[in-house]
Amino acid sequence: MSHTVITAGYVAPAVVALADGSTISVDASAGNDFRVTIGGNRSLANPRNAVDGQRITFQVRQGGAGGFRIAWGSQYNFGNAGAPVLSTAVGATDVVGFIYNAALASWLCAGAALGF
Repeated sequence: MSHTVITAGYVAPAVVALADGSTISVDASAGNDFRVTIGGNRSLANPRNAVDGQRITFQVRQGGAGGFRIAWGSQYNFGNAGAPVLSTAVGATDVVGFIYNAALASWLCAGAALGF
């Protein structure tokens, strides 16, 4: 069960560690901050249990030898810009955020910050 901490005016949702594997499963009801270290090319499944307007963020870290890619599920929508190209250096972390739009049945990319 995830918990949210509210202290002095800020909200800190629990971090959800995702299990690395050929297809990475996501349960949107588990939280909003998802983190995974990938050890190969991976597919990120469409999140289950989405709520209209929900915001989620993925922190994807390069493990192993680095240079790995993510194939995004069909509900991730990157608009005209297309999906971001992940950093390739071992240990590099990229952050990609989404907002769920139930009318479109899509997770709309709200931005990506790469190369941490």
